This record gives sequence, C-alpha cells and structure tokens, in this order.
Amino acid sequence: MKIEICILNPYPSKKSNDKLKKTALEVVGQNSRIFINENLVEDYFNYHHETTSISDLIKSVENNTNSDAFIVASYEDIGVETIRKMTSKPILGIGEASFYTANIIANKFSIITNISQTHEAIKNNLIKYDMDHKCVSLKSIEVPILDMETMSKGNIKKLEHEVQRTISEERPEAIIITSAGISDLTKTLSDKYGLAFIEGITAATTLIENLIKLNLKIKKFEIKPSRNLGIPI
Repeated sequence: MKIEICILNPYPSKKSNDKLKKTALEVVGQNSRIFINENLVEDYFNYHHETTSISDLIKSVENNTNSDAFIVASYEDIGVETIRKMTSKPILGIGEASFYTANIIANKFSIITNISQTHEAIKNNLIKYDMDHKCVSLKSIEVPILDMETMSKGNIKKLEHEVQRTISEERPEAIIITSAGISDLTKTLSDKYGLAFIEGITAATTLIENLIKLNLKIKKFEIKPSRNLGIPI
C-alpha cells in the first residue's frame, strides 16, 4: 500500500522544510512518501502570521489531490479544525499528536516551548483534548523557532538547563519539546536522562500513517443548505 503524507508548514523556510521532511522519513514505512508544500509564503515566525495563514493552508489542501493525509507543523494546531471540515482525509497537528503520544505512555508530562507567546493556545488545546490535568508544567526557553534550527551550543545549553530543572522540580514521565524536526536531539536527551522525549513530526507521522492503513471512513463536514425565506406561490 503506497501512502503519501503531506506536511503543511505554516512558517516555512527551505532549511525547516528540509529538516521536517528528513525527520518524517526516519519513521515512515518503505512504501510511504513525504511531501512538503513549498507554495506557502516564507516568513519568520510570528503568531499573527501563523494565525492569518490558515487560508493558505486551506488552499494547499484544496489543491492537493494526491496526498492521503495532512500534518500541520504547528504546535498550536492552527487551522486543524478548519481543515477537517473540508476533507475526509486524516488531519493531525503536531501538538495534538505529541499530547496524545505522551498521554499513552505517561501519567504526567511536561512541555518545553521555544517561545512563551504560544502558551495560551497550547493551554487551550490541552483543555480541549482533556489533557490539562496530565501536563504538570509548561515552560519556555525563549529561543525563536528558526534559531533552534542552527542548534547552536548556546541554544542547546538553554534547553538542557530547562530539562534539568523540569526533571528535578516537576518529575514528569515524558517531556514534549516544541521544536519540530529535532529528533536527533530528542534521542540524545532521552539517552542522557533516561526519559521519553517527544518531538511532534515523528509523533504525527507515525500516528497518521497508521490511521491511513486502518482505512477509516471519516465523515466530512456537511455545509447546511441555504435558507429559503421566500413564500412559495
């Protein structure tokens, strides 16, 4: 069974797209293909841009007839609910995938984000997914997303410092790191601290590949018929 999974990156750059694709390919089966839509506007991340780019994500899905499923590379799961209303194909946000993965393997988990301005959306999503009681901490290292791509020693040091503090004070059974595509670093941290570290692209790719294989019939949102306010004659 040949499968094509499309990754939608709301704030793309060539470097981030290449990293996301490489990370997804590490966990998919031999018959699966990863496609990244590169038609979105390249821009440095800011929350306003991500929110207003939902229309671009929708157009990308509407124009894509080849892919079997879609992953939205946003830890805030921006646009996921909207896209689900327009297609019967599986849709996953990397935030949702990470939370559900952590929920399966851990009684409590922590989240370490790049920037704190994402916290409100993440908190709201945790409540919506009924997982807020399992999340024991939500902290930020205040490193912009594209800066994390460089993997500088300073950025890694900030991350490791927060990891150590989180383990010491919160004692989680798993830690979600909201830097998509850093599977190599999550493996290193897992080996170093003996704890599960979860990265969104690998979590979402693994889950959505299996959803496709299940061949579930997903109900598509039905548009209500327009009301006829006229009086028939």
